[in-house]
Amino acid sequence: MARLVLICDGDDLVTHKLGNVTTIGRASLNHVVIDNPAVSAQHAIITRFGESYRLKDLNSTNGTQVNGDSITDVQLKDGDKIRFGSAVAVFAGYCRKA
Repeated sequence: MARLVLICDGDDLVTHKLGNVTTIGRASLNHVVIDNPAVSAQHAIITRFGESYRLKDLNSTNGTQVNGDSITDVQLKDGDKIRFGSAVAVFAGYCRKA
């Protein structure tokens, strides 16, 4: 199962398992809540398609970047560095069981 690893305060890591649809934002109704004023209430969404995942920015105020590039909709790859406003996360791709 894929995961989103948030890097909090430089050293702390918070890992979230990704479902078929995972919402990300500052509001408490999101699956992944990022308590940061640079993150919009409903900032982005990650959707699973088979064994791949797509990240879509939801017209957030401060935007979403993947590996330093501003995006609106992109397929994620293992190890992608994601920036939601000023919050940083890493996408850990799908892992198959042997």
